Amino acid sequence: MNSIRSIAIFFMMLLAFALPTDGAVEIAGMSLVKIAGLMGFGLMAVLIMMGAGLHAVPAFHSAVLLYVAWVVLSYTWSEMPVPYETSQAVSSEQALKSNLYILMISLLLFQLVNTQQDMQKLYAALVLGSFWLIYLMVKDYQIGGNTVRQEIKQFDANEVSVKLAMVLPLAIYLVTRTKQWLWRLLGLAYIPAAAFTILITGSRTGSVVMVLGLSGFLPTILRSGLMGKAASILVVVVALIGIANVIPAKTIERIFSTGKEISTGTLNERSVIWAHAYEEWEESPIYGHGLGSFRRIINPYNIDYTAHNSFVAITAEQGIIGTVLYWAVIVFAFTSVWRLSGDERWLLLLMLLIMVIGQMSLTLQDRMYIWFSYSLAVLNLYIKNNVQNKTPKT
Repeated sequence: MNSIRSIAIFFMMLLAFALPTDGAVEIAGMSLVKIAGLMGFGLMAVLIMMGAGLHAVPAFHSAVLLYVAWVVLSYTWSEMPVPYETSQAVSSEQALKSNLYILMISLLLFQLVNTQQDMQKLYAALVLGSFWLIYLMVKDYQIGGNTVRQEIKQFDANEVSVKLAMVLPLAIYLVTRTKQWLWRLLGLAYIPAAAFTILITGSRTGSVVMVLGLSGFLPTILRSGLMGKAASILVVVVALIGIANVIPAKTIERIFSTGKEISTGTLNERSVIWAHAYEEWEESPIYGHGLGSFRRIINPYNIDYTAHNSFVAITAEQGIIGTVLYWAVIVFAFTSVWRLSGDERWLLLLMLLIMVIGQMSLTLQDRMYIWFSYSLAVLNLYIKNNVQNKTPKT
């Protein structure tokens, strides 16, 4: 059983590594993340049949199961009101598979990650996978060019920035909370690399969540002495000078236009999309228009975009019921993290906050790394409670 569990954990770590670049690597027409996930899930099933037991947090997994069940059920009334066939449109069948995968991943983590050491390995795997995404983004980047934002095929620049920012608090955890020098070095190398990559995407959302991610250092800085605080200020000044020299002025101007776009703009036409989505939601407020229907119901308004907001998309497609169930998952994740203590609570709160803010301008509710972060948050508390319960009283 131990050998099977070791192999299953390997695939779990491979899954974490593959999540940031999902779709970039394929074997026999299937992405690496799905291969790793299915292998891990199959081995998990074998372990359960051999008597390993089923691990879960009833309230959290019930919320996840209810949400996924409601989304899957909404497939039965999914609306296709106009002929709208395009490679950009997400079919209901594709959305159906995505939601089944997120149910799988929320179960898989709790069966295979049982100790704090396993958790740290998971963080390291995510950081390594994000490094691969950074490489893909920067390998053709030309410093000193006039590109407003760096983009590559198959990856949305805004989503890349959210992915990289999500991992920043975990990298800071490796730097400040682990003893292994290799993991500390890994986290330390990731932080400037991720910050640079986020900035060259020119993503306004990415810049906001990057600042949130980097604020994970605040507790460490506040605990440091005068020299530590002075060193921190020096690092910030040097970083700003470096940014001014390597990031194109047009990119910096775009990032700094965030406040103006929020106060007087349309958020790149997002507010227009949301207004029309509200009109469609009023036609079916309780049940919504069904799985994968958003781009089809919004097309009559001559809009060829996604919702650019997970919560708007869920409300339009799954109605109030789906929205309440989705928020139940998020609230439970935040509640679990709040019950932790010290830097760990702060860092995981930042990770969740990055995920929520990212979804306010992007449609990400069916992404596996989003549900991976929700599960990580709850899993941390689950492991700590189990460790405490297993520790003999003195």
